[in-house]
Amino acid sequence: MKLALSEQIKEIDRFATEKLGIELSELVDRSGEAVAEAVRKYTKEGGRVLILAGKGNNGADGYSAAIKLLGEYPTSVIDVFGEGQRSPEGRELYEKFLSQGGEIIKAPSEKKAKELISNADTVVDAIFGTGFHGEIPECVKQIAVIISESICVKKIAIDVPVGVNANDGSVDVGYAISVDATVELSFIKPGIVSYPAKAYVGEIIYDGIGLPNRKIEENFELGYSLVDSELVKELLPKRKENSNKSSFGKVLLITGSEKYRGAGILTLESALRSGAGYVTYLGTQALTEALMMKFPEAIYKTKKENSLLTDEDIKNITKESQKANVTLIGSGSDSSEGLRQLTLALLREEGGALVLDADAINAISEEREEAKEAIRESKREVILTPHPLEFSRISGIDVATVQANRIAVAKEFANECRCILVLKGAGTLITNGKEVYINSSGSSALAKAGSGDVLAGAICSIVASVGDSMTGSVIAVYLHGKAADTAKDELSSYGVTPSDLPVRIAQELAKCEKSKQNITK
Repeated sequence: MKLALSEQIKEIDRFATEKLGIELSELVDRSGEAVAEAVRKYTKEGGRVLILAGKGNNGADGYSAAIKLLGEYPTSVIDVFGEGQRSPEGRELYEKFLSQGGEIIKAPSEKKAKELISNADTVVDAIFGTGFHGEIPECVKQIAVIISESICVKKIAIDVPVGVNANDGSVDVGYAISVDATVELSFIKPGIVSYPAKAYVGEIIYDGIGLPNRKIEENFELGYSLVDSELVKELLPKRKENSNKSSFGKVLLITGSEKYRGAGILTLESALRSGAGYVTYLGTQALTEALMMKFPEAIYKTKKENSLLTDEDIKNITKESQKANVTLIGSGSDSSEGLRQLTLALLREEGGALVLDADAINAISEEREEAKEAIRESKREVILTPHPLEFSRISGIDVATVQANRIAVAKEFANECRCILVLKGAGTLITNGKEVYINSSGSSALAKAGSGDVLAGAICSIVASVGDSMTGSVIAVYLHGKAADTAKDELSSYGVTPSDLPVRIAQELAKCEKSKQNITK
């Protein structure tokens, strides 16, 4: 699903009215009905509804909803700024609400606002929406605090709750309103589905208000997407029957170590289950012998522990990597100077796509500027798969700032280093610095050591199979999260282990394949 930035919504509205012939009043009417429907869902019969209206389009949507609700619930409106409505459509709705017996309270005192909000059953935030920029006014800060303290009141926001940035997902922690539901109109905004904002927006109720989204997508550069099942089914190519193992790429895994043997097992099984034609595992003698007994399908080659690698060893490994379409390094590799030198050598030599995970990122981060330059100047496509702490190490941005501004920092780093960044965590982000994909699958079931190893194995295998680094990364991230979701239904978020995931990733791939077969029949 395509997502739209706040500033694009105004342009989309203009396009709809000027090019598509849809009256703005009609869009506001549809928006009001979408909001009214959400209020009906959350409000008990006879419950009191209080709508907090700003002076812009969001406020107009609030008045539109108020008119539709007036005959069903006792409904009042707070004119937050005491300035009425700016647009002709908004002023007309303002007057219509009054003419039908609606009550409008203009810029109430803090005491009066507290009384009104505490006596309501449902409060609707129609103050700013996507049009807000700058410092939150004091009167709104007061209202935001009152709403946050009113724990028995149902809270619904139109487009964006106060204190939430709809573009980048950041929040004003002191005054952000945490709501039960956010009604997303026209297009969902990227910040709404990204953390930390996602923790504030409650249920996302989407209504396209009748706009021809495909037509709009053809005329606007919407560089943000929500990764859901429909998108993945669309992106996953149908495999031709007349194909062979060479059709689906070669993967080289340089993962695991004597200290972290499990990482080798998890990356290997995940890669084998995710579609690559050839999977070669490069590890120590002891590790390859152990894995060979469990996974006879793979090709095995041996190397020394990373800490013992010589220049000649590194040269031979880079040559081996050049035979692969995708190389993965770093998962459970036990960070060392040898690993750092090997990772830098892989970055500097030509070859297929290179996935840097975990210890590979940590190892090169010891010389951050050198690492960033090596990534930026690499002759390969580079995919980084850090969790927030690993990203902090290689970017130099502290973890708190990373987590508070995930979209912005991820996009900036990927653009600066000319790489694909998979920033893991709730709402994993995949970006090349221009396009941003926000994942919708996954849960706390993934919050276990080893989950990232499974993801890294799936990414390298699916990238090799589909032949595109961005597409493969997006598909893998979603299927990895979805595998955890289905496992959680059976085993609970407590009971899912990373070892449960590779087979379930394959099962999710099977669902996608079946859906594509049904479409083509």
